[in-house]
Amino acid sequence: MFFKKTTKREQANAQKAAGSAFVFYLLALGGHASYAFFQGESTPVTFVILMTGLLVFFTADWLYNKKHS
Repeated sequence: MFFKKTTKREQANAQKAAGSAFVFYLLALGGHASYAFFQGESTPVTFVILMTGLLVFFTADWLYNKKHS
């Protein structure tokens, strides 16, 4: 499974699945961070995780696009 060659179709499907998972985590962490914020927590950990994840994603996307252009 881990060492098998993947076809272009399987790679495209994996990209779609990763995008779906990213959106799910974005919504789940965003919802929890909003809830924690309105409940009065000082610095919700989920908010820090959400912002760090977004920063990593957009930075990596920018670097990959810069590398391939």
